[in-house]
Amino acid sequence: MPVEYFKPVGGEVHARYANGCKLVVRTGGWLGLGSCPVRFEGEKGWVEVGDSGKIALSSPALSAGKNLPDTAGYPAHWHVRNFLDCVKTRRPPAANADAACQSHIACHAVNIAASLNRDLKYDPIKNEFIDDDEANRFRHEAWRDPWHV
Repeated sequence: MPVEYFKPVGGEVHARYANGCKLVVRTGGWLGLGSCPVRFEGEKGWVEVGDSGKIALSSPALSAGKNLPDTAGYPAHWHVRNFLDCVKTRRPPAANADAACQSHIACHAVNIAASLNRDLKYDPIKNEFIDDDEANRFRHEAWRDPWHV
């Protein structure tokens, strides 16, 4: 989970993980890898993935000698089919719930940084922005009486 999100610059929003790895989100993608590509950048280069099933690397050395064949991708409607199949069979879904949750939080945090047009710091343990009430209000809809948590 990224711990810092930076205001958009040139159509990109950058986020940084605690270990220094950088997540870059850009509208329209870079390499035609699908509708929601992301790029992870580190000291040794970058890896970009998207829902097309393709993987792009800045250097072949990043594959660590493994063959990374393109797959058929994962269209959005497969999520629904997989969910229905899991209900019927009681098998776990293709997407790990924890990983999916963290991915969605990161995507929403990128959008919040873009909406507020400023840098944000995030606490992945508490799942909240640090010392930022305005950003934290974006984390959920406003509660209405008589509903409370």
